[in-house]
Amino acid sequence: MTRWTVAAPTALDFDEVTELNVRLIGGTVAVLAADDQEPSSGAAARGTLTVTELSGRPLQVSHENGTLTVSYESLTWEGVLGLLKPRKDSATVAITVPAACPIQLGVLSASAVVAGLRAGAAVRAMSGDITLNGVAGDVSAETMSGEVAGCDLDGEIRFKSMSGGLTLAGGSVDSLTVNTMSGQVTADVALNNRGGGCGAGSLHVNTMSGAVTLRLPADSDAKIRLQSTSGPVRTEFETLRTVKAPASHTVSGNVGAGTGHVSVTTMSGAVTLLRGSAVNSRGDGPPYPPGYGMESTTL
Repeated sequence: MTRWTVAAPTALDFDEVTELNVRLIGGTVAVLAADDQEPSSGAAARGTLTVTELSGRPLQVSHENGTLTVSYESLTWEGVLGLLKPRKDSATVAITVPAACPIQLGVLSASAVVAGLRAGAAVRAMSGDITLNGVAGDVSAETMSGEVAGCDLDGEIRFKSMSGGLTLAGGSVDSLTVNTMSGQVTADVALNNRGGGCGAGSLHVNTMSGAVTLRLPADSDAKIRLQSTSGPVRTEFETLRTVKAPASHTVSGNVGAGTGHVSVTTMSGAVTLLRGSAVNSRGDGPPYPPGYGMESTTL
């Protein structure tokens, strides 16, 4: 194992990086896919670390058997969400790794950007915001109050928070699972069908009071159930129908053949399902704001 104690701005190169672990407190961190490395080239999976600003304790960097770790002493992955008295350590860090490198990224108040990776990512944040751009594979995100924004994600996505919100724009998902207490959820995605066409994927959202706004392509295939105990439920899909039940506002039915599954359950949050363009012509813009074009079924 090779170790470095980084106490000042520096740049390091690594001959082989096949796994990345990052744990920071404050500042910013960007993890980017190296744009000049393809598996077919036979070149070593190289990586770089650039630290441009640093205050507080030094960073501890290690590189062993392809695993690159950037962290502080005694800060573990499990401790990212459990540190009761965070220190005022701060760093501005940029890391490049091969696109096929899996990563584990944890921050407290730092903001983070992850872009271009194909092997998924596991991210955690206390109050820091996380941006995921063009990440494919198994993606899991967990925050306390930090916001997570994703663009053009592809694969299986899991999100969990207390009050942090989730915003997704573009991309197609095999599955999207969201659990939050009061965080707002906004997602403009297509349900993936690896066999072709749009459908067969799944989307499940559970909140206590967080509002949920979804937009699906007009040619989606999904069985849909939207339910709020006390909040309004609205949809632009004309094939969905209101289900009357005591102490429950519910809209359900099939869109297309109903091969995929979409469910939203909330106690007091508002639920809105928008109808986007067909998958072959839909744009990559963000979902419309809540309340837009709500002329169809309304409870």
